[in-house]
Amino acid sequence: MTQQGTPVVRATDADADTLTNVLATAFLADPISQWIFPDYADRERLHPAFFRPFVDMTLAEGEVWTTEDRSAVALWLPVDVTAHAEAEDLGPIFEQAVGPEYAKRFAVLDKLMTDGHPGHENHHYLPFIAVRPERQGHGVGATLLGHRLATLDEIGAPAYLEASCLRNAALYERLGFQRMDNTIDLPDGPSLYPMWRRPA
Repeated sequence: MTQQGTPVVRATDADADTLTNVLATAFLADPISQWIFPDYADRERLHPAFFRPFVDMTLAEGEVWTTEDRSAVALWLPVDVTAHAEAEDLGPIFEQAVGPEYAKRFAVLDKLMTDGHPGHENHHYLPFIAVRPERQGHGVGATLLGHRLATLDEIGAPAYLEASCLRNAALYERLGFQRMDNTIDLPDGPSLYPMWRRPA
């Protein structure tokens, strides 16, 4: 599918390294990443190892979408609220990847996000969407997101995400998401803004 001249394709395992790098570079200035990795040099060094498990998990269990030039990536996971299967424990993987101190900080975030995740209706969850820094501000992210939302509209499925700042929340609102009543507040840190979108 092509929107605004940007072809969107489904990623495969062969794209994992490239798309991990997109996430790692795009999130360097993100307030949540800054909270997990307060030291910039550590953040830059450890980000690829931090994001790789998310890419691998989503390739296996969900859908990863990217632009034809691999300048952007969106991870989508289906959520069945009636399922009671144990969630995969990524704690040991993160501890090995980024060290125990940063893994503990992520565990705090992960618990808060899990506790705040809506459980009233099956939906599709967008944990991450990222655009290479040099391509940001050109509508690439909106095109990538709009591609998937059009499909969700066709099948009548809602979507959920957590915006990491109010500026991003405003973008998502333009695409039909609405702020939920709660925020996810990190100790001595920033907030995440849960957002829900009903199919158009």
